[in-house]
Amino acid sequence: MKQILNNTFIQLISIYFLVILLISIGLFWKYSLQFHIAAIIISLFGISILPKELKQTKLKYFNILFGLAIFLTLSIRLLPQSPMPLGYDAGIYKYGIENFRFFQSSSWLKATFTPGFLYLTFLLKQIFTTNAILTYIFTIFNLILGLTIYLTTKEYFNKRVGLIAFLIYSVSIIQFKVFTYLYYKNILGLITALLAIYFLKKKRIPFIIFSVLTAIIHRPTFFVLGLSYLIHTIINENKKQHIINGISILIISTIFYIGYFKESILPLISPIAKSFIETGTAPGTFINFLTYQYSVLAYLPLALLGLFYLIKRKDFNLITLWTVISFLIVYFQFFFFNRFIIMLDIALIILASLGIEILYNKNKKLATIITIIFLVSLSYVTISEAINTKPLITNEELDTIKELNNTEENAYVMATSSIYSPYVLGYSNRKTIAPGLFQYNKHNEEEWIIFWTTDNIEEIKQFLSEYEKPLYIFIGKKQQDNLEQFEECFKLQNETRNKIYKYTC
Repeated sequence: MKQILNNTFIQLISIYFLVILLISIGLFWKYSLQFHIAAIIISLFGISILPKELKQTKLKYFNILFGLAIFLTLSIRLLPQSPMPLGYDAGIYKYGIENFRFFQSSSWLKATFTPGFLYLTFLLKQIFTTNAILTYIFTIFNLILGLTIYLTTKEYFNKRVGLIAFLIYSVSIIQFKVFTYLYYKNILGLITALLAIYFLKKKRIPFIIFSVLTAIIHRPTFFVLGLSYLIHTIINENKKQHIINGISILIISTIFYIGYFKESILPLISPIAKSFIETGTAPGTFINFLTYQYSVLAYLPLALLGLFYLIKRKDFNLITLWTVISFLIVYFQFFFFNRFIIMLDIALIILASLGIEILYNKNKKLATIITIIFLVSLSYVTISEAINTKPLITNEELDTIKELNNTEENAYVMATSSIYSPYVLGYSNRKTIAPGLFQYNKHNEEEWIIFWTTDNIEEIKQFLSEYEKPLYIFIGKKQQDNLEQFEECFKLQNETRNKIYKYTC
């Protein structure tokens, strides 16, 4: 019976990955429930081949494959590079990096940026330009994350599992999207969290240091790491030492938040508590879970196979717990659930590499073929995405925004569209007013809607009277311009498609 199950698993997984290859080149439609059902069924059949222990076999071509992982990580992320950083948050990060001196006095900076991120970028700013930090240095941090995935996975499993995890990460479409969204704190937080997991098995002090760094760089990542470690402590025999570690981490982390606990921590308590009652109300900005499900078809059965192996062995290490916790947050749509997809994906990449190793222990040739098909499929999709990825605004629009540097130093600038708001904030070097964002906005959504749609100049005057002058308004080419009809109050400052008005009434 076991042999029948083994043979069935091998046949099914072979067919599955051939279909995945066809999906990647566009010959099959991937948005089908049947593929998820197939992935689950295949992984269940795979339980029959789970070994008691992974065999340590010789790893061939390690240096070549390791170099390939580095090359793919860098080259894919360099493909869409331009003088302007990618991602909606580019302007916000630029503003934070360049206004470190106002950190202690600005409630908005305290609420938006963690101390660890600002301290790190302040040090980097002494050597590099802001633009370099947001482009090439960020690319290097993405590579460091791949190296950290290798190091941690190698420590918990073996060298080949670590190498495969690094290769999967290098061509992961989800992790590439994290790069294009410019989720700087996410990347830094994942690096420090994985290093904390790595050092948990080795040395106590580095574990505490990297856990604290995670807490002061990216709070959601620390949330998953902290919960994982809490459960690990409860089920572990050496509770006393783990409790001391946990208390030390919390005390040291809290020290860094002294002075802006009110802005940074307290506002999160109510939304987080509410999200456990009214799920799905605070998704966060990233791809949704439905899209994610179809983006990881290539490694879903392998990741499940790896998870079943750890459960069978009762190996509830931090990687296992990280996987379960991040999945529960994403699946049940708790606070900021879309952003936790990033953490879930890292866990599934590691588990998928473990799944390939299990398959390799059973059938080396099949595992090698599937790994090649698997990586080629992922590479094709991700490289195609990289070639077509562009900054969210054009160089022409950015040049127009930079013209605002020539306005009075005490001027205010209004961005009336969320598309341009972060760029105006970061590149105008002026106090920025934007709908629902930043520290100078004085109106709610309903009042902004009236301003956007009204034909009554008196309503516009009433709206803008809340703000000090001189006041400029930027209108990008993606926006509908309703200000040109009010010539008595708005003086056009340029003649391009991207317009700057000065409010004169």
